[in-house]
Amino acid sequence: MSAPDNKAVVRQLIDAWNNGDINALMTFWSPTMVHHGRAGTISADDTAAEMRRFLDAFPDLRMELHSIVSEGELVATRMTVHATHTGAYMGIPPTGRPVSCALMGQLRIVDGVVVDHWGVADALGILVQIGMLPSELSNAFS
Repeated sequence: MSAPDNKAVVRQLIDAWNNGDINALMTFWSPTMVHHGRAGTISADDTAAEMRRFLDAFPDLRMELHSIVSEGELVATRMTVHATHTGAYMGIPPTGRPVSCALMGQLRIVDGVVVDHWGVADALGILVQIGMLPSELSNAFS
């Protein structure tokens, strides 16, 4: 697929996220997709389970796309995630607080599906915004 086609796949994937439709989102993933994160790599099924837990905690999640760049099989994104903490998150009861965090990602797309995903979200910022950590901690890393 061309770079514009791969960008279209990522935009559709983001739309599925914004609609809270994990099943639609998974149609854009290879069954052997690998997510690469801070804790190592996880499978497509484990990634989907984590995403479901996140949507349970933040069901009104919206991704705001700021930039998208594509070259060959790789697509890079820079986004802001906006949501409200209305469900338990990492054992933290709902606070009702709004959150927003930066999200950077890179996806490798082959034949119209994601085969690799690298993502970095400002998880520390989320914990500060829901009141679990002091704001000074977040400011020290910005």
